[in-house]
Amino acid sequence: SKATVSVLNCDFASCTPQALRMLSQADSKAAASPLAWLKSGTSFAYCQTASVAIKVTVYPTERIRLLMQTQHTNSTFKGTSFGSLRATVRHMVAEGATAPWRGLTPSLVRWFPSQSIILFLKDNLNGHFPTYSKNENYAKWMGTKVGAGAATGVINALVWAYPFDVVRQHLATKNSGSWKNATSDIYSKFGMRGFYRGFVMDAPGLAIFRGVQLGGWDLMKEHYGSQWQEMGTTARFFHGQMVSLLGSVSSYPCDTIRRNLIGYDKHASYGEVFRTGIQNAGGVRRFFYAGFTARVLSSFVNGALLEGFDQWKVVREQARP
Repeated sequence: SKATVSVLNCDFASCTPQALRMLSQADSKAAASPLAWLKSGTSFAYCQTASVAIKVTVYPTERIRLLMQTQHTNSTFKGTSFGSLRATVRHMVAEGATAPWRGLTPSLVRWFPSQSIILFLKDNLNGHFPTYSKNENYAKWMGTKVGAGAATGVINALVWAYPFDVVRQHLATKNSGSWKNATSDIYSKFGMRGFYRGFVMDAPGLAIFRGVQLGGWDLMKEHYGSQWQEMGTTARFFHGQMVSLLGSVSSYPCDTIRRNLIGYDKHASYGEVFRTGIQNAGGVRRFFYAGFTARVLSSFVNGALLEGFDQWKVVREQARP
């Protein structure tokens, strides 16, 4: 149909949820054909590629956040001030033209499959949790949504994402040169366990973040009911951003502690990291939320992913015979 052709002919910048909805409006005969399945997969690939492009664009703010977040225990840049966004940007500019993207490669290897795993796994895990009525037992109904999101984040980190994140941070916050050098350095100092340093603190942080983000997203959709689709893409995007930022605020202290532990060049306890960080930062809040402004600036891709994936599911259902 014309709607299907228009989506396939869309350029990179126009791969948006609106374009996906155009595909979902294709006639049922075309949707039931093998070509419709191919077109559905193509649309999903286009949007995943678009999300990676966004990730590349905002990555410099992520590196800024990592430098600010780990500054209080990072011996590599001892004496360097990352107390503000401006100071951190000046430091990166002085390092060279490619410095803002240091650590990008392992970040993309981690991030690209992770988003697909998380969003697909969330829908599958929802079916394994008990079903409760929203009207009869709201607390348990909400708990299952948050629980499915929390389990999704922890499982994805354990089986795929976490080691790449450790390597990414090593590249972004230390002068280790290449990905190979960073991997060798981690392994020589800590063995295979080095690639999971800080996971004990990351697991509850991920459970909080994904529980609030993914669970909150599902809660919003069910709360609004039929009005959800009537809101429009922009409104749904901002709802996705809201639950993502709420998850970030709730989980950021856990993330700060584990990232500072990863940054230690020797074995250290969580207690030592906590005490050193607070002492050097000058307070709990300054330590826990160091670099959070940069985290907000780099997080707008979250809302786009949540909304884009939901619209792709509409396309997939239309492609079913």
